[in-house]
Amino acid sequence: MQEFEALFAFYALLLGLAVANVATAFAEMYKARGRVRIGWTVPLLGAVVLAAACQQWLSLFRAQADMRLGAGELFMCLAMALPYIVISQVIRPRYDEVASLEAYYSQHRRVLVGALLIPVLASSVVNVIYTVAGQEEILPAVLGFLIYQGVRYACIIPMLIWPGVAVQRTGLIVLFVHTVLMMF
Repeated sequence: MQEFEALFAFYALLLGLAVANVATAFAEMYKARGRVRIGWTVPLLGAVVLAAACQQWLSLFRAQADMRLGAGELFMCLAMALPYIVISQVIRPRYDEVASLEAYYSQHRRVLVGALLIPVLASSVVNVIYTVAGQEEILPAVLGFLIYQGVRYACIIPMLIWPGVAVQRTGLIVLFVHTVLMMF
């Protein structure tokens, strides 16, 4: 097994856990739909996690020429994937303890949205390191960084600051659409 294949398998396993957890959460939401008000925010968050997992997997695959297997790369994979696994677990409340997933999200918003920020921060650091190490031209890298990461920060930071449902849903919708568009 080549170095990249080993790293890719490790990352795919981590992201696969997040995807499986979100799928389970969606199934549990469906089963609880008569007893619990589902709303839109938690399913939107689940969709963001699914899209982000797919996008991250594609990003690593596309970067395979630059990737090696080492401690730094393993920690990068952990920093990028573990927050999605945490989110995918936290969006699943005990349905006998909640009447509304909107209220549940509101109570746990800082943890859920804060966890969304961790992969963005990790990706920012990795992009800067690879740009400097690869001695790429800084201006095109900065422009690409601003487009890719700037939108992500512009969605997540307001969600951390303002608890309003409209801010949360708008941030999640824009984040989802942006993430999907970045896959192409």
